[in-house]
Parts: sequence; structure tokens; C-alpha cells
Amino acid sequence: MQKKDLLSTPVVPIDIKAFDAGPILEAMGKTAFQARNLHRAAEIYLEMLQDDCAVILTLAGSLVSAGQGLIVHDLIRKGLVDVVVATGANLVDQDFFEALGHRHYQGDPRADDEALRRLWIDRIYDTYIDEEELRHTDYTIAEIADG
Repeated sequence: MQKKDLLSTPVVPIDIKAFDAGPILEAMGKTAFQARNLHRAAEIYLEMLQDDCAVILTLAGSLVSAGQGLIVHDLIRKGLVDVVVATGANLVDQDFFEALGHRHYQGDPRADDEALRRLWIDRIYDTYIDEEELRHTDYTIAEIADG
């Protein structure tokens, strides 16, 4: 398989403005396990907004590469979080990477890492990025830091 074939299906960020998640979250409250926990988390979050509490959004893991970055953007833009604490991977290797025009692509978690390495493709679980584009991101950060 060629590099262009593996880097052909971009991860598409979720746009929370495009639908009303309320009904499904309410339905999850009547289920079990993590679905019910998600419903409870949404209830707590709404209570925090009503009580004018400080909302601290903590980010870990590969959120931007998994298509969740637009959600974070919208939460910040709408003033629904007061503070963001994030790993460098989310801010630099993923968000800034995309801000430079690069993309994350759908991949396979069972992919042969050695074959990907030969093609200069990096794998983040089931997403791929072009190593050359990641290096461009790193060089750009270095230029900013040096400035």
C-alpha cells in the first residue's frame, strides 16, 4: 500500500452546533455504565454553569487527533469553560499541527508499525499523520521559540 492511500480519509471533527445532543444525553440517563455516567456528568456541568462555578477543562489523550478539537474550540469560544489545562500533545502535536493545515487521517490500530515507519506515517492508535508534516510543525514551533 502507498502513503497516499493510507492518508486519504481525514478525521472529521464533530461539530456540536450541528445537532441537539440533549435528547440522547437524557436517554443515556436511563441506561447504565458509562452512558449513565455521561448523563450525570452533563447534569453536573449544567449545575456548575447555573451556580457560576469556575469550570476547568482538563485534556489528556489524543483528543484533537480523534476529532474532538472543534468541541473544545466551541466551549472556549462560547465562554463555557474558564480554564483549560492540556497536555503538550493536544496543544502542539495535534491542534497546532492542524492549524498549520495538516490533517489527521483514519487508520487501523492493527497496522504494521514497521511498514508505516518506512512510509513516514505516524500512528496514534487508529489515526495516522504524515511524519514530514509533524516535523514541519516541530520546526515551526522551534522558530517561534527561538524568536
